[in-house]
Amino acid sequence: MISNAAITEKAVDSAKQAQAVAIQMAARSLEAVEKYIELNLQAAKASLADVAETSADLMKVKDVNELAAAVQGVAAPTAAKVQSYGRNVYALNTEVAGEFAKVAEAQIAAANKQFAAAINEMTKNAPAGTEGMVALVKSAFAASNTAFDAISKATAQAKEMVESNVEAAVKAGEAAVGTATKRRAAK
Repeated sequence: MISNAAITEKAVDSAKQAQAVAIQMAARSLEAVEKYIELNLQAAKASLADVAETSADLMKVKDVNELAAAVQGVAAPTAAKVQSYGRNVYALNTEVAGEFAKVAEAQIAAANKQFAAAINEMTKNAPAGTEGMVALVKSAFAASNTAFDAISKATAQAKEMVESNVEAAVKAGEAAVGTATKRRAAK
């Protein structure tokens, strides 16, 4: 049978591990915020420069045709920059979510290991006649692990499909912007 001291020691160890993971996740969250801030600062600076350049160009416009050409000349680069920004945000989100998922998976694996050890300990100390109950608990644990594995695999497949669809949408958007720009230039 497990002593109270052993239970207390395990509880303290679990608390220490949880604290370490929480600090690790908080630090990673701050790093991600820094990256988002840097990305947004770069976008804001580029946008300001673009606005200054565009407004200067618009001040030189002498007729409606020049205005139309100036506006069309701004549209394609702006769309490309918006797409680039979106790709960067998506990449950062994917990176951070992937790191958080790895930590969560590691925590779940550790919890499963601890629970399996507890079940084994329970089996050793179970009173006579409770073999059926012990088998039921072991079976339920195995079934929950199997379900979790299936859900994890389905989630990974869904993530891959979403990433593929996002990439296809970005390529389609880039192609549409390129086609529209070529049409306008041909007119």
